[in-house]
Amino acid sequence: MGIPGYARTCAGWTAGLLMLLSASPAPPVGAQPTAASETYDFTLSKGLLEFSRGRYQEAAKLFRDATAAKPRDVEAQDYLGQALLRLDDYAGAEQVYANLLTEFPTSARGFVGLGLSQIKLGKYQNALANLAAAETLSPDDPLIYYYQGLAYQGLKAYELSPPLFARAIKLSPDLEPSARYYTGVAYYEMGRVEEAEREFKAALAYGDPESQLSRSAREFLTERGAPRQPDEPRRWDLSLSVSEQYDTNVVLLPLGTQPSPDTGISDKDDYVTTLYARGEYRMIQTGPWTMGTSYGFFQSFHRELSGFDVQSHAPSAYLQRTLGPVFARVQYAFDYVEVGRAPYLIAQAVQPTFTIVEGRSFFTQLRFHYQYKNFRDAKFAGNSNRDGRNWLASVSQYMFFAEGEGNFRVGYTYDRDDTGGGSPVVATPGVQTNADWDYTGHRLSAGLDLPAIFTIKPSAAFEYYKQDYANPSSFSPTGTTRRKDEILFVTGSLSREIAGMFTVSAAYSYTRDQSNLTAFDYARSLYSISLSAKF
Repeated sequence: MGIPGYARTCAGWTAGLLMLLSASPAPPVGAQPTAASETYDFTLSKGLLEFSRGRYQEAAKLFRDATAAKPRDVEAQDYLGQALLRLDDYAGAEQVYANLLTEFPTSARGFVGLGLSQIKLGKYQNALANLAAAETLSPDDPLIYYYQGLAYQGLKAYELSPPLFARAIKLSPDLEPSARYYTGVAYYEMGRVEEAEREFKAALAYGDPESQLSRSAREFLTERGAPRQPDEPRRWDLSLSVSEQYDTNVVLLPLGTQPSPDTGISDKDDYVTTLYARGEYRMIQTGPWTMGTSYGFFQSFHRELSGFDVQSHAPSAYLQRTLGPVFARVQYAFDYVEVGRAPYLIAQAVQPTFTIVEGRSFFTQLRFHYQYKNFRDAKFAGNSNRDGRNWLASVSQYMFFAEGEGNFRVGYTYDRDDTGGGSPVVATPGVQTNADWDYTGHRLSAGLDLPAIFTIKPSAAFEYYKQDYANPSSFSPTGTTRRKDEILFVTGSLSREIAGMFTVSAAYSYTRDQSNLTAFDYARSLYSISLSAKF
């Protein structure tokens, strides 16, 4: 990505400062300039001259001398950063502008220079954060919006860049050739062929026909003037994983449920092998619209408790629309679960989700969920008493750091199961009804993924889930106690990528359900080693 607009602006700064220097009045009679002041004035003036001639190596040396003579000078540090940018020393420029902002934390030019340095280094998220700070300080600077557009293109968020380039053009017509060119690139990548053609032609019309930018624009056009079709983004994804586990207390939890305690499965340990596969195909992925379908398959094999092997099939379909920084998605999900090769659960759900992007380092996700659950009696007698509807609403906040390699997240979820059991005053002990399963739940969650440390990526997650059941439970000795569960879940893992496609990981998770009814009170530890692949 070139920086023609930035060069023109710098040339303007150079010319203006040279005029100021040449027009500076003589010092008052009797006033003697210090040696440092003389050195600063001489080296800065000479540096600006070398800069205007395109001799950036010599200019950088002179600007360093000027900075040494007058360390707290914004001009010398700014021009040193600009010279280093033209020498492709982007890390050096980043350091110069970071130092400048340490001395002058409200310098808009410092934030702009730092943002540009980070764009050239591929640190697009950091660049956007610094450019946002510059926008607060200097909202009429066209370069801020121009560089924001380039940063979003670096992140392949092409739909977000054209409005920024348009704003840059409005504030500075000099930026029109390059801004129109990059707008064309954005439309080209989104598959909006006619709009891309219009922007490339405009870039050619407004720009120097012999410039590199104009040559690049012509390369996007065929001899007839229509742009080549971009390579179509891949429409499918596939992931596979196999895991070997040791479970200290086998408690089946397909889709967040467990069988009744009278099955005798709890308090037994076993070795388990699990297989999981998921594929996705996107029929539409043009501009702001994406429509696709996916299918997930899960299978567990218990070494001894083979009668409790779980198999699930989970097809889904979704439609997604991008609205600026908001991603709106609605999904239909179907789940069919078998336990011991017998039907256990059939569930259908509609799930609207809204993801709000906040500066590329933060995003908030709002999720809603309506699900109908149809439990089957084939394996567990009385299982169908749990048929019902679940309403769920959640909010999660994500924060990314270390160039997106790490993230921290927190969330809250409310859900309610309505099994249509009415409101009996007393339950009959040992006689299950659908009144046993109505509940209201509150879940708090937090998670942390760290960047790789010596190629190993650590992660951890925590959940606290409180369930208050609406009616007296038939599992209580007297039939008068309402069930209350407090579930604590903690997990940690270490993973390593192999050859960019495979990931090997080791994980440990601990679950503690503290229930006021003995039948549902349990603790469980799960140790696992997994191998995953993405295609």
